[in-house]
Amino acid sequence: MLMYTTPEKDELLRSAGFRYHFDRMAYVNSKAKKVVSVEFVEDHSEDWLKDVIEQANDSGDWRFYFDEPPSQAVKQAFLAELHAELG
Repeated sequence: MLMYTTPEKDELLRSAGFRYHFDRMAYVNSKAKKVVSVEFVEDHSEDWLKDVIEQANDSGDWRFYFDEPPSQAVKQAFLAELHAELG
């Protein structure tokens, strides 16, 4: 398995309920409705990442944390793939 994140950041995300999505190179937390790209993880400090993890998402919509904001089409494709996996 090729990992781009540090073990500390990977553990931080996994312990907060995120799972790594290999095809999209992003961490996903379905319960919190958050998607964090590997690039975003690597380009920010652990403290910044903790703030993202702890930030409440009361919007009801998915939040995407990417260095470059993904287009609406990319978001829709990602969410369709997630829904197919989750059933």
